[in-house]
Amino acid sequence: MQKLTYFNLNNEQIVFWHAPYVLSKIGGLELPDLKIETLNGVYQQGDTVAGYRRDKRVVTATFSIMESAREAMYAHRMDLMRILSPDRAVRGEERAVLIYENDSVRYMTWAVPDGGLEAKSRTNDTQPNLKVTFRCESPYWFAINPSSVVFEYSGEGFSLPFSFPVDFGRRDFSREANNTGHVGAPVEIMIACKGEIPRIYNQTTGKRIALVTAIPEGNMLILNTDPAHLDAKIIDAEGNETGAFGKLSLETPLAEFMLQPGVNELVYEAGGAEAMSEITVTWRPAYEGV
Repeated sequence: MQKLTYFNLNNEQIVFWHAPYVLSKIGGLELPDLKIETLNGVYQQGDTVAGYRRDKRVVTATFSIMESAREAMYAHRMDLMRILSPDRAVRGEERAVLIYENDSVRYMTWAVPDGGLEAKSRTNDTQPNLKVTFRCESPYWFAINPSSVVFEYSGEGFSLPFSFPVDFGRRDFSREANNTGHVGAPVEIMIACKGEIPRIYNQTTGKRIALVTAIPEGNMLILNTDPAHLDAKIIDAEGNETGAFGKLSLETPLAEFMLQPGVNELVYEAGGAEAMSEITVTWRPAYEGV
């Protein structure tokens, strides 16, 4: 079983599987294409790979529209064109979603319809061999649900009279983040600030995110390390947003902080105060193909 489901930004969906949109073939599930840069030395035979970049992913669905009446078939084709309209797929940084599933896995990516649906023939109440193309800006497939770990202050201390053992409250400075994907995963970090100078250190990769000044209590700091969507902002108690790139240490580039595949040991370092902030690190495992 293979199924492809498309959700536009109005939460309208098309399921390419069985009637009325009977799926026959999906393309673009494999390894992404690479753009490779090479070097050639004097007298060198062959070449040397200097770097590479994965290209965007293009997913295609070949299918037939099947109905019991011709009018219904044409109505489904019109519905398809309406739901696949690019006006319903792109809104600022928002994108429509494409979900692929088979008998054992279910993955997603962000997609924009990019042509197709040429009607070349019709057989009775069936429109066979239609093809639609989806442009996926990312080369990867992603887990449906993001993963996260939380650093937080826990425990309620004690008051007199008390008995042993005493719980003075516990601060969790270390967390294991297991990236189950094939490649490094960027993260979103949300910090409910308590007047500290927060730092997050990935002991597994040696990369760190550090601020140079404290963030006042009551503010929310949000950092996104995805190179395609780099962001650093502070949201105050009234919901006002201000940029926070100027508060980041220049020695710790935001885009370099990722989770390598496997287990990553994350450590929270609170500078200038107690470790009272609550920090959530969220990522979505990414896969080379499905």
